[in-house]
Amino acid sequence: MKLPDELREALDNTGLPWAVKLGTKHNKVTLCGRLVAVFPRGRRQEADRRVVLNTISQVRNAARELKEIP
Repeated sequence: MKLPDELREALDNTGLPWAVKLGTKHNKVTLCGRLVAVFPRGRRQEADRRVVLNTISQVRNAARELKEIP
């Protein structure tokens, strides 16, 4: 599966193990086995940029929370 470069970079920058699983209509992003974001599989031109930015934000917030847990 081809991920947007910005999203792949954000996932790599967390330093945590991550995976993207294909669902029927959505992709599911997990960090350390925990579901942190869901984004649609289809590519709509007008909303595509916003979807990527929202997903990156969700990944960063979840990574921050996971790193704080002792």
